[in-house]
Amino acid sequence: MVSPTLSLALACIAAVPAAAKALSPIDTFYPPNINSTKWISDSSLGTYGGIYAAPREHVSAVEHYGIYDYCTMPHPRKTEYELPKPVANHDVKAKIVYLEYLQRHQRRTPYNLFPGGEAHPYWCDDIQPFLYAGGYSAIPPIPVFAQTYTDPSNPFVDSYINGTCQFPQLTLGGYLDGYQHGRDLWGVYGEKLGLFPKSPYHAGVWFRSSESALTQQSAGGVLRGIWPEYQGSLALHQQTSAVDTVNEGYSCSAISSTQNAYMATEEWQAHLNATADLRARLGDMFGATSSDWQSTFDHFSDNFQGRLCNGYSLPCTFNDTSKCVSEKDAYEVFRAGDWEWNYYWRTNPYVAKYITLVEGLFIGEIVSNFEAVLRGDKDYVFRHTFVHDGDIGPVLGALGIKALRWPAMASNIAFEIWETSKSQHYVRVLYSGHTLKTIYGDLEWMPLTQLIKILKKYVPDDIIALCNE
Repeated sequence: MVSPTLSLALACIAAVPAAAKALSPIDTFYPPNINSTKWISDSSLGTYGGIYAAPREHVSAVEHYGIYDYCTMPHPRKTEYELPKPVANHDVKAKIVYLEYLQRHQRRTPYNLFPGGEAHPYWCDDIQPFLYAGGYSAIPPIPVFAQTYTDPSNPFVDSYINGTCQFPQLTLGGYLDGYQHGRDLWGVYGEKLGLFPKSPYHAGVWFRSSESALTQQSAGGVLRGIWPEYQGSLALHQQTSAVDTVNEGYSCSAISSTQNAYMATEEWQAHLNATADLRARLGDMFGATSSDWQSTFDHFSDNFQGRLCNGYSLPCTFNDTSKCVSEKDAYEVFRAGDWEWNYYWRTNPYVAKYITLVEGLFIGEIVSNFEAVLRGDKDYVFRHTFVHDGDIGPVLGALGIKALRWPAMASNIAFEIWETSKSQHYVRVLYSGHTLKTIYGDLEWMPLTQLIKILKKYVPDDIIALCNE
């Protein structure tokens, strides 16, 4: 008997046209026509080789590793990893001296539930989200965890959703994917390249997340995968949420005004016109007719992906479970989401300002880390930051990515800094395990000073003044 999750995975593959089936894994990241609304409306594209299915209680298993996989993006893995070409070809003698690694959290339940209620429950009683605090010299706490439940006497449940999950929260599948993510990073940067220390309790490593439990719990899984035998605790750094430089932590009125400006363009309106029938149909099915659901495809995409990436089927209406979202409509929603993310961070006419407003301070922190390597006064060999799609997208935009599909679950950017025998520093940038393709060419071997120059264009001189314009 074929499992529902396997059926979904097979359906994703079956929906891909013959041309897309011939794509290499890296080609699935860079659709050539993503700037056009035809990318959205052409149903023959299916998922363009992408995968939108994963099991609920198990680690994701992908037959052809390296494909764009919304549920768990590929990452550097020893099986596929290759040295930078100049090093592999012995054109230069070099060693890796620093890794700046950014990643989105692992897969989760959705943020957005339908206003008309959800017909099918979510189950999360197989994972333990720990919630406790302790002091360095205090009595150790009981490691309590959150156990979500629904009380049958609660009248609001009838028009909400049943089950044992919070929305959002990391799922067991997401945690297990995170552990495997960490094991694979150790295989490359620990075993193969010898960069990672044998213990994380070491002055050369530093970890950061946003204030979100999603990123914090993902860090627990990934770091356990890197150091499976480690028995101690670890500091996971966060900035104060009100002024955090990731996850849109600080208040900046110019962000919303810039969003209003790009949503008033002819290109944005053309994409809304191209998807008017789809949005109206889905809105009527689920009572999702407010501007929150109709102005972008964020909410529909999030809801559908949250189900498919945790072993569930596409949603059905609350009052008629025979009326469900079709795969054709779901794939169009996903392509529309890709178009929007490409527009946000690549092609909108205000993109440079938008990246600077949203992510310029964080990009500046990354640049400072690179400059410390150049000066020879770096304190760390490995920094790992756990963030969100809204952080990965603008960083990729600043790097000049050639085309941008939605930065999916666990999408990652690895900045590998190499030092040659002549004390020169070069950088290779990997996006989800592949050398990043950009408007500057493939970032396979670039002088570090050149990359710093590219990124510095997005670092604001005075963010407070810029936000108040």
